Amino acid sequence: MVTDGYPADLTFDNDDTTDQNFTVHLKHQNIQSTEAKTVTETIHYQGAGNQTPADNTAQVTFTRQVSTDTVTGEKTYGSWSADQSFAAVTSPVIKGYTPDQAEIGAQTVSGDASDLDFTVIYTKDAPTKPVNPSQPTMPAKPVNSSQPTTPAKPVNSSQPTTPAKPVQAGQAAATNFVDQRLPQTGETDQQHMTLSGLLLLAMSSVLGLFGMTKRQRKE
Repeated sequence: MVTDGYPADLTFDNDDTTDQNFTVHLKHQNIQSTEAKTVTETIHYQGAGNQTPADNTAQVTFTRQVSTDTVTGEKTYGSWSADQSFAAVTSPVIKGYTPDQAEIGAQTVSGDASDLDFTVIYTKDAPTKPVNPSQPTMPAKPVNSSQPTTPAKPVNSSQPTTPAKPVQAGQAAATNFVDQRLPQTGETDQQHMTLSGLLLLAMSSVLGLFGMTKRQRKE
């Protein structure tokens, strides 16, 4: 217990005939202290066999003032310090496994918060079927150079086309005639063509003689 001090009007004297009365007030004593609290975030990893990472643990600490009554033991608490945050944590990469959570996001907590626990589970990836190097993809079959495409057969220059045989002077062209009667005269086409041939023969003879005479003159 402690007093709250003497009265302000209290005086001391040597007067033995006058009584002096005063009251002393007592009160409980309180002790002040500081309390700290730690909040822990733990991330557990499972499923990757002997490659499974160890737990990831982080902590933040809060404080507050505490007043303790020394007579009754009663405590009076102040407010916790400001809120704090846990940073985001990316799940470790493990070859051949995929985590069900790629990241544990950032977490904001106060002094009143409980510890945080998260679990990341890894699943083994399905195997990828490799390409068999002994069975490569067959390429398109190329054209066999030893069997070229046969070109069109050229005309044999040693066998030229035989030109039509010209008619020589003095030689009448041979003509085949079909025996057909004219509808009105009753004469046959053959008779007319025979006369025409004789006339052509006569003209050819004359022209031949004329050519020979002209050539003799030139000589």
